[in-house]
Amino acid sequence: MKLRKWQSECVEKALKQYSEEQKHFLALATPGAGKTIMGSELAKRLFEHDMIDLVFCFAPSRIVAYDFCQSLKQSTNARFDGLIGAKGNSKTYQGLQYLDDSFWDLFKSHRVFVIFDEIHHCAGSNIDNANSWGRPIIEKIKHGAEFTISLTGTPWRSDAAPVALSKYCDVTQRIKCDYVYGLKEAIRDKVCRVPQLIALDNDNITLTEKMKPCILSRLLVY
Repeated sequence: MKLRKWQSECVEKALKQYSEEQKHFLALATPGAGKTIMGSELAKRLFEHDMIDLVFCFAPSRIVAYDFCQSLKQSTNARFDGLIGAKGNSKTYQGLQYLDDSFWDLFKSHRVFVIFDEIHHCAGSNIDNANSWGRPIIEKIKHGAEFTISLTGTPWRSDAAPVALSKYCDVTQRIKCDYVYGLKEAIRDKVCRVPQLIALDNDNITLTEKMKPCILSRLLVY
């Protein structure tokens, strides 16, 4: 599969950062840009460079976790069902707290690459301020994984808590992303489509001015 320009750039930048012994990478890409395919391609390249042994993906829903399994399978031509002989698996954040020692021991015996989808659901810069999803990431994965990539379309939290595994600017306290593919670039590349807005529970709406597609896209995404 031919990658989009931003996907190729992001993969190359992540590989460069990993080779410089920086193990955690945060990628911001607007919704619908193709983060799943990019993450799967990065896993493939890491396997090809003999930099990892296993891949685990964590996502906020079973549907997304399943999609990652299928994408990883297609990219690497390997199994990701978690059974003997598989190259990994994809799980939900909800299931993190139920993983036993046999799972976490894999991080000691193998070089594990971890993909986090929508990492902003996981809060915490340390154990004291972490939420239930962020705590095992800080305790088990931060130092146990060989490499990680965190994916998000919205790199902030409404409660202003720090996002797990993320770096922040000392002056502005804003999150520092390693790669950014924003809404402006997505509109330029025609990745963002003109949305269809459906009004619910309101029979008295008046359109006073024609809105440009790009403005509608911003309203939908944000």
